[in-house]
Amino acid sequence: MKELLPDPKRLSSANTARTYPVEVETLAGTVEEAVDELPRWTLAGSSKTEVRASRKTRFPGLTHEITVRLTPSPAGAHTNTRAEFWSASRVGLLELSQNRRNLDVLIAEIDRKLTDFQSDL
Repeated sequence: MKELLPDPKRLSSANTARTYPVEVETLAGTVEEAVDELPRWTLAGSSKTEVRASRKTRFPGLTHEITVRLTPSPAGAHTNTRAEFWSASRVGLLELSQNRRNLDVLIAEIDRKLTDFQSDL
């Protein structure tokens, strides 16, 4: 008999994607800076194409893993970068929409930093 319950991993994660009008290196650096400046966020690792972080909640023992995968997507004379965001709770179903909020906070900080960067040019 086929299982009727949804996959628990899908219930305890969130994802989204965006395209930014900057090169991969610029976006990777911006994501790292954003993670460093957000409270209770820690940079877990990074490369040219991926940034990994964790965020501890105020509730003891709950930590969320955040991954941002970066893919260059040249379009004509401009270089864009596609960013795929993913947040997952380390603890099953107890995420209470925190994964979506994690992504919203991170994206807002990245957008703010890129807006500041472009206005400085």
